[in-house]
Amino acid sequence: MVRGAGRLPAAVALGSVFNPLNSSMIAVALADVEAEFDVGIAAVTWLAAGFYLTGILAPPVMGTLADRFGPRLVFCAGLVTMAVTGVLAALAPTYPVLVGVRLLQAFGSCATMPAGMAIVQAVMPGEDGRPPPRVIATISMVLTASAAAGPVLGGFLISLWGWRAIFLVNVPLAAVALTVALRWLPKVRVERARHALPPRLRPGLLATCGHFALVNVVFYVAFFAVPLWAQRSAGVPAHVAGLLVLPMAGLGFVMTPVAVALAARFGMRTVLMSGAALLLGGSCAMLVARSVGMVLLAAALLGVSAALSQFALNSLVFVHADRRDTGVAVGFFQASRYVGAGAASSLLGVLFEGTGLAGGGRLMTGVAVVVLVAGVFLPVRRPPASDGDRSGP
Repeated sequence: MVRGAGRLPAAVALGSVFNPLNSSMIAVALADVEAEFDVGIAAVTWLAAGFYLTGILAPPVMGTLADRFGPRLVFCAGLVTMAVTGVLAALAPTYPVLVGVRLLQAFGSCATMPAGMAIVQAVMPGEDGRPPPRVIATISMVLTASAAAGPVLGGFLISLWGWRAIFLVNVPLAAVALTVALRWLPKVRVERARHALPPRLRPGLLATCGHFALVNVVFYVAFFAVPLWAQRSAGVPAHVAGLLVLPMAGLGFVMTPVAVALAARFGMRTVLMSGAALLLGGSCAMLVARSVGMVLLAAALLGVSAALSQFALNSLVFVHADRRDTGVAVGFFQASRYVGAGAASSLLGVLFEGTGLAGGGRLMTGVAVVVLVAGVFLPVRRPPASDGDRSGP
């Protein structure tokens, strides 16, 4: 433990909020963007889908750069990119320009998490191949809460200043995060010659990433379908529509310490399966939801599930990753979020136009069943013949 290591998780978490925040905050802006540029609901959802599809490529690239050229440099470069794209998006005169800036924003937001976790793993390694559970929990809490809080924050910003405000808010946030990063993040020495290109990823890590992708299909269908349903079908304003997913933010934050306690007492498998069961419960509630009350119940179940699933799967990344390739491993894990998010947002235009919440609920329920079954087989321990700490290439 180095001096000031207690500040390290806070600095990494602060810099990493841009990715989940901007991935979900756009949900409540789609209706206004559609109206201003007159592009149609199916087209405007690609403002989100393009971000997610870019997010599949960007995190492994950024993680590889962090492992080879220094995670602190990549982390700070990502924050600068967020500030610049925040201004450019707010000034975008046409829809194509906005989409182009949004893709660049995806690269910036995808830099901080893999780079930050590479620093954490280098400074605070654990005996079982992962950082201390409380460190992972702290970062998981912030990521889960910021993703679910995005529609809430976005709704209020839009109601006050219009949809361009959801991009401008990145500027002061990035300035604060960059100041903290420059003061609190240590420089980590990298050994460039030891990294294979492309990196070798263990089957357990790939399985963890695949599981995370499926979980995020469910979460992001809810993130986007609920605000669109509330604004287009229930006739509520943007800031009220964003509040409907508030239980996902609050419970995702509050229940993460419970996930840590459950893992310590009953093991990671219990946390993983509990999260999957609640995911299925929330999906079934969304399937039959016809009122605001049922939507809130579904959001609450999904919020608890988010806390358990995010903590468990974040922890498993470090169990199954080579320590020398932490950045790229976290990058692939982050990319898997966008495999799920991109699939959800791409399908949403068809599902929503045809059947509203019912179509999204059927997709969520089907995927949640797969997640529950897959959780039985997902490896939760490092293989006995692990070579993760070898010094050779």
